[in-house]
Amino acid sequence: MTLHPAAPPRPSARKDGGASRLPVALRALALPNYRRWALADLVSNVGSWMSTAALGWLVYDMTGSATALGAVVAVKQAPALVLGLAGGALADRLDARRVLPLTQGAYAVLAGGLAMMTSGGHTRLWHLYVFAALTGVLGVLDGPCFGRLLAQVLGRENLSNGIALGSVTHSTGWVLGLGAGSVVLAGPGPWVVFAIDAVSFTVVALTVLRLRTDLLHPMERATRGSSGVRDGLRHVLASRQLVVVLLMGTVTGAVGRHFQVTMAAMAEQTFHGGPGLYGRLFTCFSVGALVGAAVAARLRHLRMPVLLGAAAAAGLLQAGSGAAPVAWVFAGAMFAVAACCIVYDTAVSTTVQLLAPGHVRGRVLAVQGLVGSLASMAGAPLVGWLTDTLGPRAALGIGGALALAAVGTAACVLAGGAGAAARAVGTATGVRAFAPA
Repeated sequence: MTLHPAAPPRPSARKDGGASRLPVALRALALPNYRRWALADLVSNVGSWMSTAALGWLVYDMTGSATALGAVVAVKQAPALVLGLAGGALADRLDARRVLPLTQGAYAVLAGGLAMMTSGGHTRLWHLYVFAALTGVLGVLDGPCFGRLLAQVLGRENLSNGIALGSVTHSTGWVLGLGAGSVVLAGPGPWVVFAIDAVSFTVVALTVLRLRTDLLHPMERATRGSSGVRDGLRHVLASRQLVVVLLMGTVTGAVGRHFQVTMAAMAEQTFHGGPGLYGRLFTCFSVGALVGAAVAARLRHLRMPVLLGAAAAAGLLQAGSGAAPVAWVFAGAMFAVAACCIVYDTAVSTTVQLLAPGHVRGRVLAVQGLVGSLASMAGAPLVGWLTDTLGPRAALGIGGALALAAVGTAACVLAGGAGAAARAVGTATGVRAFAPA
């Protein structure tokens, strides 16, 4: 692997602002660049979650089908399946600080265009699918570049805390965005939501341009002479932890998420509440995520037991939520599920970042994105089909049970290798399992 010349020394703790003066849960906010980043990220997440709520409700309102809603999620993830690894390889060669204003600006143009079409009453279902697909294409490069620049802003010692605080920001965005989105949807309409989303992307682009380059932590970049995509795949496959975490994430992401599908159906079919109840359920989910993010931020080390425990708790709660007799019980279950999911997500993001050296980080993040895309493409239509066919209660129960099985298998592999997992499966099923020695 040919790398760029050695980077200058890492910024000093004094220039970063003195993290030791802040409580442990807030130490990353001592970094001036991260304070700017966090504020812009909050604005962006408010706009994005407003847009997510509006897009989901538009599709469901046009079709009355949870399958169609799941298909939109799958379409958005499809570009990552085809182009994700190449996008990660490209991100490892480029300066993320120069790329992100362009991708964020393109997002703003797309959201603005959808706002204009919606305001004129010209939006059709295929327009929403095209919008989802184009945002997916941009994400192929934007995602890995975002991860690389975040690592440069934080540095290794603040990475875990910064990711956890990012979860707080995202969850706050959920609360504010979904709450505001439901109000705007019921008032001016979805076109205003998409216009606000366009403004939020513009804020992020301008913030990236204003980051102080002297406080960015250096990160190696690959050159054209490198072996590209293969290096990222080779690094992932050489790490048992990465392989297990990503494979477990494939299952839990496919059947243990997509609550926008099941919550919409539970609100409409099971509890007969309509968009108002849908918005309140999503708000409860968002507040739960905020609580989970606050818990994650207080943890100095997000190790594998935390990761596995949070994933198992989320699966168990999801499976039980399908039996909720009334809406407020279901809302409480969604609160708890979201809290566990955020702790799990934060632990996964920290693990992947710390196990990926700088010169292949974009490609490892692209592999993670590819896994997430595969899970969404397979899982969103599957959850939608289960919801339409068996009902939302059954879809939640089946998804939670499968997620629990994935967590149990992952724990066996990490504890004793593939042979231990195979023996555990054999014991449970009564079938003799063969595994390599």
